[in-house]
Amino acid sequence: MSEKPALQTRLQAVPALNLEDADFAYHATDLYVVSKPGVVIWLKANYQFFNQVTSFISPKDSEWNGAGKECLEIPFAGQWRA
Repeated sequence: MSEKPALQTRLQAVPALNLEDADFAYHATDLYVVSKPGVVIWLKANYQFFNQVTSFISPKDSEWNGAGKECLEIPFAGQWRA
């Protein structure tokens, strides 16, 4: 992927959230992010489609920072891989 999805860039621009590239994953057009402290609060206040965000526990055998942790699925906030 040549550039990050806009929402990922916005989230990573908030120093208090302490989000790294490895805290994000993608599937088709969906963006996944590890639910670190403050992420839900930020999304609720700053993301107009917050009502579409769902949470899940990522499988422990996942190959990203979210493995075995609570994560957020944000529909249509990712992008197709080039």
